[in-house]
Amino acid sequence: MELGLEELEIPPHELIIECKVGSGMTAEVFKGTFQGVPVAIKQISGALAQTIAGSTAFEREIRVMHKVKHENLVQLFGICVEPAGPLKIVAEFCAGGALFEFLHNTDVELTNKQSAKMCLDVGYAMRYLHTFDPMIIHRDLKSLNLLTAEEVTGPHCNPLVKVCDFGVAKLRDSSGDWGKQTVQAGTKHWMAPEMWSNSHYDEKVDVFSYAMVIYEILCREVPFEDEEPSDVGKFTLAGVRPDMDAVPPSCPPTLRAVMENCWRQDPVDRPAFTEIVPQLEDTYARV
Repeated sequence: MELGLEELEIPPHELIIECKVGSGMTAEVFKGTFQGVPVAIKQISGALAQTIAGSTAFEREIRVMHKVKHENLVQLFGICVEPAGPLKIVAEFCAGGALFEFLHNTDVELTNKQSAKMCLDVGYAMRYLHTFDPMIIHRDLKSLNLLTAEEVTGPHCNPLVKVCDFGVAKLRDSSGDWGKQTVQAGTKHWMAPEMWSNSHYDEKVDVFSYAMVIYEILCREVPFEDEEPSDVGKFTLAGVRPDMDAVPPSCPPTLRAVMENCWRQDPVDRPAFTEIVPQLEDTYARV
């Protein structure tokens, strides 16, 4: 299997697969070790492995993940391929799993301190990506693409959230231009209005999606979860936002204000992550 990513290839004998921790329509995920370090091994088999390995999106994700290094980004260790064998993507193991599952499928309550910490962690990751050289837009920021390093089981836990999945990420070119971009590159319930209607947009689409992530963390609801996915774009373009009645009365006012500023209709009016992070640091210190 020729990937053109030889510098990232891990010899098969250096990987130890221990147990399956998840599976989907296209891949299985195993916990294992690489050079004595716990890792997540995403295994894709058969013809699909060949197709994915040859795709632009796959190469983009691997190259982006390899470039970036930050505590709040899932670290890529490399890829493992064997002739006619499965494709394995080897990354940092996050024992807590997807933040989506925690927020929407558990009854563990979060304190305001924990909620603020989760929001701040994502803010740190996005500030890093948006100040990277060249700047990187994630374009699909949502709780499904956030992992918790350890399981959150109660108010005593100090959550650590990491951003993952760079399959539709975009790097700014050397001229500083984003060029023509894919319309509707993200996921409907988290997408900025300009992504529904325009092929020219910038990093502020991530800021809008970040507001939706804050809403998820605060309200434990998927934005527009009661609406048909086909209608979400219509509402977003019309300036409609998720139900604010779901925001807990105990929510720190500054955190609510950051969320509302981040989902402003005009991307020019949305703050940059370099502005957002100090506000959240102050909020986290006070709650």
